Order: sequence, then structure tokens, then C-alpha cells
Amino acid sequence: MRRSIPLLFFALALLPAMPALAGPGFDCGRAIRQIDKAICAWDTVGMLDGRMADAFKATLAAQKDETAAASVKANQKAWLAERDRRCGLEAVTPQEGSEDGLSPKEFGQLMCLQAIYPQRIAQLMDLTVPPLVPLHVRTVPVEPLLAAYPDDWQQAGYQAMFSPDKSLMALGIEDSAGYIMQVWLYEPQSGRLAKASPRTHEGKVEKPEDIAELNSWSWGEDGRFYVRADRPLGEDSLFAADMDGYAEVTPPADIVQKFAAADAAGQAARQNSETPEVDRPPGFDDDSYDEQQGGGFTAWAQNRGHGSFELLATRKGDAEPRPIASGGWELRNFQFDPGGTRLFYNGEDGILVTDPETGVTRRLKGTRGMDLEVRPVALSADGATLVYWAVGSCTDDVADGIDPNIGDDGARRVCLAYLPAAAATSVPASETTPAKAEAVSRDPWVGEWAGSGEGSLAATIRRGTAKPDYLVIELATGTPGCSGAVTLYGKPKGATVLGESYDPNDPSAPVCRVELSLDGKGTLKTEVAGPCTTYHGTSCGFDGSLTRSEQ
Repeated sequence: MRRSIPLLFFALALLPAMPALAGPGFDCGRAIRQIDKAICAWDTVGMLDGRMADAFKATLAAQKDETAAASVKANQKAWLAERDRRCGLEAVTPQEGSEDGLSPKEFGQLMCLQAIYPQRIAQLMDLTVPPLVPLHVRTVPVEPLLAAYPDDWQQAGYQAMFSPDKSLMALGIEDSAGYIMQVWLYEPQSGRLAKASPRTHEGKVEKPEDIAELNSWSWGEDGRFYVRADRPLGEDSLFAADMDGYAEVTPPADIVQKFAAADAAGQAARQNSETPEVDRPPGFDDDSYDEQQGGGFTAWAQNRGHGSFELLATRKGDAEPRPIASGGWELRNFQFDPGGTRLFYNGEDGILVTDPETGVTRRLKGTRGMDLEVRPVALSADGATLVYWAVGSCTDDVADGIDPNIGDDGARRVCLAYLPAAAATSVPASETTPAKAEAVSRDPWVGEWAGSGEGSLAATIRRGTAKPDYLVIELATGTPGCSGAVTLYGKPKGATVLGESYDPNDPSAPVCRVELSLDGKGTLKTEVAGPCTTYHGTSCGFDGSLTRSEQ
């Protein structure tokens, strides 16, 4: 019987309900090796292996020539060898806290397997369709929030709303029940935070001045931010705020009209069952949530029961809704840009972006996968700035693996991603290759490389997300009876870079050093400069020459 295991920091097991888990990408009936049996024994690991196999097939299908396909195959073979080396039962670090009677060694192996797959899945996705790379990412400072909420700020959820000119952003801090307990203003240009409202009363409301709820907010024509406070034992009040602070005020005429319109809309919220069927979008009914408009499309989260949701989109003329994603309650936090070409939502590979017209899905670069704590919060009215929250870092990308320079930080960060023009994401997948090739040509290092030395050689080189001046180098080698792989990190100095390995599962492992150099003809030469036999054995090496595969 196959079993499920918690995904720890990936948090997949926290979903209220999920679609049926797919199995591994190989026949478990023929599994002989211990590591293959371990993959087959656990639903969560088997699901990851199956997703990785599907991503590999899609990546192969997207390649334009045999050289590029051969490079992908070589890198995949090397990755499998690295997985077996790193996550073999005798290689992993024992971990206490096992469930279902596993030994510390077995539990360590399962944690290793769950940690290693998401990086490879994201890398394969990016080879199939290039990710959406923000022009810039800002992180809202955490120090004022830590001081204001020393006990619970890490667990708080967030809501956000930009001012019309985007010079300020209102940031609502949620309590454990999802209600806003206080509002702050954030000024991106200066990085400042300022309180925009008092905090709601903690515990039972007992006095006329106690605030039970901050139930409406809006930007005024005067540039200030207005928040309405509900006082069950006293008079409701309105607070106006700017970066100098907040004060209780008499509501101006434009705010009175906005709040009255919002109240009327809430009271007159139509029941879909009362709407003539001909006027309803296909599939939209009383179990649909959070309808948003984008271009000619309507998107919504469809409740399928037991905590399972589907994210759907449709436009006039569609006979059936277009499926975007399946998952749990987290899909209700999607954000749809006004142009209707970018639908942002939480996915197993970080924040995902789908164009409902073409069906092309890509990752938002700089977000981690398999983590419900990475979630879209708001989108500016022009669709150019996305607000999301992330755990630990706003730029820690799943495709880059574990950055040894980032500490184990479980705090939620609020992030602002400034996006390139939306038109760049609406092209079909078959038309993305020229743009990728152009991007590669601007960076002499980045790309897929293939060649030979003592045996076949393959390399995937990309820029680090948190540190783009550093390279992340996936280097693979193979000869008959031998294969090996190593991940190197290094900062180029002219036409050379010294890459050094780091194994997060075994920090004491020998550091492999490989010197890479580019000549004037575009040939990449590799030469081992330090002990690397731990990563490839004794019968093959990383020395040789490679050329880039244009995709």
C-alpha cells in the first residue's frame, strides 16, 4: 500500500483536498533498487517523480534540433545519477521525527527526495517555456511589522491596494481569521512604512472606543487613504491616512459615494440562480468565487467540494470554460491583469502565469514551488506590478535550488514584482524560441552546452536569482559505466569563472572546483581545479570542451 508523507517546508500536505495523485514516471512493478522502491512507496514522492517525467517529455518535444534534444537527455541522465548519489539510503543524513515507524535513515532519504525534485521540475519547465522574469523586485521592510506584531506577524496574511498613481500602497495585515486587523501605507520609492489605521481590539469588545472591524477602504481624490472602522458599542468612524500618519475625520463627499456604492453592491449581490441562463458565463454558478475580468475574459474559482477548486476562464463564444489549474483554496487568491493575457495563481512550481487565450503557462521567476506560502495578493490597475507574499525571500527561485547564503527564515515577506509588458506573455509556445535565443546571445555564459572530454559532457548555465552576478552551473559527464553531475556556483571574471560545489544535504562533502573559460569562438572549456571524484567516480571526469546549443 502506498503512503503519504508530509512535505515539511513545501507544505503540499497542508492542502485541504487535492486531485488524485499521479504515480511515478516509471513502472513500479519492475522496481528493484532500494531508491526506486522508496519513490514508489510514498505518494508525495511518486507524484513528484511523475511530474518530473512529464516535464522532461514536454521539454524534449519543445527542442528544435537533435543537438538540443541530446543535451537535454544528457542533463536528465546526469540529474538522475545525482539524485541517486545524493538521496541514496547510505548517503543521506539521518533525521529524527520520523512517522509511520521509519528509521532516521529512511526518513532522511524521503526528505532528500522531496527536496530534490522541485528544482529539476522548474528547470525543465523553463527550458520548455521561458519564465516571466520581473524587471525589478522590491521587498517591503519587515522591521516595523516585527515590532508591531512580535508574536504573530510571521503568520499574518495580507491584502493590498495601490493608489491611482502607484506612489503608495495600502497594506492590510490580516489576523488568524482572515480579517484586517490594521492597515499600513508603504512608499516603494523610499521603502518607508507608516500606520494608516489603529489596530482592531484584541478579545471581546467592551468599550465604545473598541474597534471590532476595519470593513471598508479606498483612496480619496485628495490622495489620502480612507479606512472605515466598525465600533459595535459606539459610533462607527472613518480614518484618513498619508505617510505622516492617520487621524479620525469627517468623510469627504467622494468617499461617502464610494462607500455607499460598495454597500449597495454588497446588499444587491445577485444570486446566479436568479440570472437568466443565457446571460451567465459558461459554468459560472453559485459555487463560483472571486470573479475577475481581464480583456474579454472572465476568470473565477469553481468549488468542486471537499476543499477542491478549479481555476477557470471563459469569454463570449466559448461553449465550455477553459481549465487553467486545479488545487485547493489557495486558487481563490488568483489575480487577473486588465488586458486578459496574464492570470497569476499559486502553483506547485511557485507563482504560475497562464495566458487564457493560448494556454501557455510559465513560472514567475524568483518564486519557489510546492509552497502555499507563496501567493499573489494584488495587481496594480495597469497590470504592471504584482504584489505577492513569499517565505524567507522575494527572489529565492526554486530552479536555483538551495542558496547556501540564505538562512532558514520562515517569515512571510511582502514582495512587489515590476513586470515587463504583458504582450510578451501572450505568444504561443512555438514562438518563444527566438526571444530566448536573443536573450542567450546577450549573455555569453547562459544556455545549454554539450561536448566531450574523457566522455560526453553537458552543462546548463543560468544566472542566480538572488545574486545575478553569480552563475549556477549544472555540469554533467558520462562514459560507458560511469556518469556524474555537480552543481557549481561562481562569479565570472572576464572570460573565466571558478565554479565551486556546495551540497546542502552534506555541507562537509569535498568542494569540487572546476575552472570554465570562454574563447573567442564561443567554445566553453572546463578544467578540474580541485577534487571532484565524489561527484563522478574515478572513471570519468569534467575536463573537456563544449559548445552552446541554440534553442
